Amino acid sequence: MPENKKKPRAFEGVRVLEFAALIAGPSCGKYLADHGADVIKIERFPFGDVSRVYNRTHAPRSPMYMQQNAGKRGLCIDLKQPEGIEAARALAAKADVVIEAFTPGVMDKLGLGYEDLKTLNPAVILCSISGFGQTGPNANRPGYAHISHAMTGWLAMQFLHCDPPQVPRGPGIAIGDTTAGLTAFGAVSAALYRKAMTGEGDHIDIALFDSLFGSNDFSLQTYLTAGEVDVFYHPVHATRDGYITASVGPDHRSWQGTCIAMGQPDLANDPRFSDAAKLEENMAEAAAIMRAWLQTMKSDDAERLLTANHVACGIVQTIDKAVNQPQVTARNLTLTVDDPIMGPVRQINSAFRYKNADSGITGPAPLLGQHNVEILRDDLGYDEARIRRLQEQGVLKSGPG
Repeated sequence: MPENKKKPRAFEGVRVLEFAALIAGPSCGKYLADHGADVIKIERFPFGDVSRVYNRTHAPRSPMYMQQNAGKRGLCIDLKQPEGIEAARALAAKADVVIEAFTPGVMDKLGLGYEDLKTLNPAVILCSISGFGQTGPNANRPGYAHISHAMTGWLAMQFLHCDPPQVPRGPGIAIGDTTAGLTAFGAVSAALYRKAMTGEGDHIDIALFDSLFGSNDFSLQTYLTAGEVDVFYHPVHATRDGYITASVGPDHRSWQGTCIAMGQPDLANDPRFSDAAKLEENMAEAAAIMRAWLQTMKSDDAERLLTANHVACGIVQTIDKAVNQPQVTARNLTLTVDDPIMGPVRQINSAFRYKNADSGITGPAPLLGQHNVEILRDDLGYDEARIRRLQEQGVLKSGPG
């Protein structure tokens, strides 16, 4: 039998230095690590990434920290001391990519801004991630996901533009952060390609606000084009035992499938719904018919019948059921990781799939300062005496969690 050849990862050999906490910056670093990059996470001294203490009422380690930092190496060093900055600059000199998520200007004050880094490493790629970007009237304002949710119109789309309007409330996902992390990963990937072609680095400026603003599908552009507010809400219908999302459209063929699923195939030829134009004109009436049928059905049965007739639909799954769906298993969307504190634990895996390459979690998130000695010794060539001196002087920090 042919030997199973290990697939390469796109960014094997790429060296990344990360100065970031919480979600946006760390998720960009995690995507790079998933693709084979060696990511060194320099954590805030002395307590580390603030996400380490987030939601720890449920587990000995923070789920957020574990998810966003899997596969990285950890260094906790005091950047307020000259020896700490010296080590950080030495690592930056060897890095292909530096990720930072400070308020604009902080890296410059540390001597780690783009112009400083270019003197050490002319081809470096610096990816700066912040709430509002490096320019504009809001550049120096602190910004988190919930700020971008509010200021891009995203929350208004969910609640204020409803009829009647609803009181806005935060979503269960930090969409601004996750969108910015993916945007940053795409930008870093493009910059690495350009660097491979030209040898030139770059300073990438990614904002949570920009990323969420630009990801809007049509509402903002509709207003810019026509001066009108138009927000579409994907329909969610009640069933006998839960909820399911399904649309009457978007085309007449889908409506025909819905009619067959409902056991009323002739309804597709009803004069009110007999072609795409008439269906569009009487969409509310068609939706009411489908909604009434769904109320008589169990969710599983409705999904089975609609899917069998090629109608796009999906059951509104609760969290406990969502993570255990057969599709999650088939796509390897969770992976068992041997965590140093919790032992074997399921974690969310990479969503990227390739035919001829690999991507996915390569190991657990590091303990605080877990790789201090390894990084200073192996990457920078520090001898044992120098490392011990830094430990004694309180420049390095390590610990659990």
